[in-house]
Amino acid sequence: MKRIALALAAVSLGAVPSLAADVVYDEPPAPMAMAAPAASWTGLYIGIQGGGAFNPEDPDNISLNTNGFAGPIIGNGVDAFGNNFDSSFDSSFVGGAHLGYDYQMGSFVLGAILDINAIDVKETASAFSNTPAFYTAQRSLDFLATARLRAGYTVTPSALAYVTGGLAYGEVDYGFSTDSPAVTGVNPAAIVNEDEDDFGFTVGAGMEVLVTDNISFGAEYLYTNLGGGDSFTRLSGGPFDGSGAAVIPGNSTDFRSDGDFDFHTVTAKLSYRFN
Repeated sequence: MKRIALALAAVSLGAVPSLAADVVYDEPPAPMAMAAPAASWTGLYIGIQGGGAFNPEDPDNISLNTNGFAGPIIGNGVDAFGNNFDSSFDSSFVGGAHLGYDYQMGSFVLGAILDINAIDVKETASAFSNTPAFYTAQRSLDFLATARLRAGYTVTPSALAYVTGGLAYGEVDYGFSTDSPAVTGVNPAAIVNEDEDDFGFTVGAGMEVLVTDNISFGAEYLYTNLGGGDSFTRLSGGPFDGSGAAVIPGNSTDFRSDGDFDFHTVTAKLSYRFN
């Protein structure tokens, strides 16, 4: 009996590893990959911009408009100015802040943007008489604000190319200087509209890239035209009355810079998006 019991125990112990080897364990399922959310341009954004303002073309020269008499402005019996005119445009840094909103519809993005910039562009026009003397008119701009719409297309989900256009506003300062002996305390230079609020238009295009979900970086070009303005200088007395020396009441000469005050800007833009 003892031999039978020992044999049964040996068989049982030998079967344990065999049964353990037959146990099957199910591996846990692999975690599902989460798709990254698509980049979206919809939402409010604020930011800053900086760059340059310039005009590669010289502005129009001064035009001389006589009032109350016909013919050229004369000095000592000859045309006082001939074709002695000159003009220039001074470029400057431009920088400021912007606020906008975009709405994305598939690959198309529509939006609106407001911005304000500090700027210091100057447009100068001069006439030179045979006296000799100079007569210089200058228009300058200290700040520029625009209100624009923009329409764009997503070249990639995170890159937006767009066109833009709208209203431009700036306060243009006008100044006049001369060393002419004919401009005296009795017959001073009279400036009309020394400072004026000028409204015009701006159009351009740009490219913007989403660096993160909330940060975008871009570059923008704009052409801005604030129109001709209403500022000019009126001179009277002597040659500006149509005579060499006599003062003729009611006669005068206006010095005007009739060309539009226009320029180009190229800026880099950094925006934070609340989407």
